[in-house]
Amino acid sequence: MDIQRSWSSGLLAGGAGAVASARQLFAQGKLNEACLAIDREIALTRTPTADALMLRAQILLAMSSFQPAAVAFARVIALAPAAAAPELGLAVALGESGDSRAAVVAARRALAKGMDTPGVRFVLGRALFDSGRMGESESELRAVLSRAPAHTGAQTNLADVVWMRTGDIVAATAMLDASLRDTPGLAVLRVAKSRLLETAGFAELAYKEVAIGLGIEPNNVDLHLNAAQTSVKWDPVVALAHVEQAIRIAPDHPNALGTLAHVLLAAGLADRGLAVADRLLARNAHDGHARAMRATALRMMGNPAYREMYDYSRYVRACLLDVPNGWPTLSHYLDDLAIELHARHDQLRAHPVAQTLRHGTQIQLRLDGAQENAIRAFPLAIKGSIRRYVDAIRADDPFMRCGNGGGFCVRDAWSVRLRSGGYHLNHYHGKGWLSSACYIELPATVDTPGGEGWLQFGEPLMQTMPPLPAEYLIKPERGLLVLFPSWMWHGTVPFSVSGTEHRLSVAFDVLPARSSP
Repeated sequence: MDIQRSWSSGLLAGGAGAVASARQLFAQGKLNEACLAIDREIALTRTPTADALMLRAQILLAMSSFQPAAVAFARVIALAPAAAAPELGLAVALGESGDSRAAVVAARRALAKGMDTPGVRFVLGRALFDSGRMGESESELRAVLSRAPAHTGAQTNLADVVWMRTGDIVAATAMLDASLRDTPGLAVLRVAKSRLLETAGFAELAYKEVAIGLGIEPNNVDLHLNAAQTSVKWDPVVALAHVEQAIRIAPDHPNALGTLAHVLLAAGLADRGLAVADRLLARNAHDGHARAMRATALRMMGNPAYREMYDYSRYVRACLLDVPNGWPTLSHYLDDLAIELHARHDQLRAHPVAQTLRHGTQIQLRLDGAQENAIRAFPLAIKGSIRRYVDAIRADDPFMRCGNGGGFCVRDAWSVRLRSGGYHLNHYHGKGWLSSACYIELPATVDTPGGEGWLQFGEPLMQTMPPLPAEYLIKPERGLLVLFPSWMWHGTVPFSVSGTEHRLSVAFDVLPARSSP
């Protein structure tokens, strides 16, 4: 069948025929064509049906246009207030766009309207997790598994929640182990367990876990890539064999080239790593991972172009937070902010899975919708500093001007509380543009010689030949905000204390926007 001709005929016919044509395109995965078809039909109809509007919302959701999808689902709900399905769609769209609290409300409305399914309970459990309501999230995820024991999403998320709430790796992996005994070939659970083990500090056990999976499915690309990411820490040659096998099996896998660049650099093959990074940048000039890999390769090769990217005096800027309205001094504001952040951190016992912190906890923050006064005021404390950074680089910068129209928006925000022995692995933020570290509460040891708890730049996560030590350190100060390009390697020097002091910080990523906030 000629889909384009069918689509045009449907539009000419109008009404149900056009909706059916758009639905057919949607089912075939032709999302842009389906969206155009349903948009034209709705524009031609004075009173579009709830069915047409629902299809449009579903297409937008499938296109990852989450905020427009949320608006579209809300429009369906206004037309069909008794329907449960659009409430579920709204919950998913809100959760994906970062408004987890509103997602909780929408998911519960779907339940109240009679859509009490494992899928709805899972969406609710995820939204509660992202809202920091870990106990409620665990209850909902267990409810999903009581009715749908094979729900792999609920199993992996429950394992993460149990780990973060308890720090007990045996308890966290118990249900994964039970499922893998019944179905050893479930690669998604094998990878989830491997990541948990690595997060808990058992890197060799993590590799053995995926090796078991590869014994069952030797051509599973995800298992090979996970094996490469795990083994690169102690044997880059083994890691390279895994990633090259993954590329032979699936040359177009979205994570294959990025993993290859990482492994090549760890193996000391800087020229090949540089070539892969350049291939990635040719595909996407904004690829933060590729920029980080390219900079590392240039440094390994002694290429002076590296210093153009890692010009710390140009790109790393530190200043004190502004004092938001309602607080007499910065110290008063930080006191209140620390109280609110500690209250959230107190729910957790361990760091999250597949994140960079060790010996601490991390919570997500939605700044514009926070119920707590000091957290809600945080955007006012950082806005001026971001504005000054963006204004300073927007004119002629070769690395930071891409997509920069002078405006900005905060994409993600989170808080980290490190205890004694805590630190961040060296890392970068592949989906950011500007990244940050803001210090709310600090242990006394940051004032001692040796840089305990300091922010460091330049040292990559992987061991390289030659070694690439940190080049630039910043001493944390209470109320200090540090801004830097997201693709810069950065981490934290471990610190130790004898009492119960913490290193409490807030971080966020910034994206460029067309207009200023």
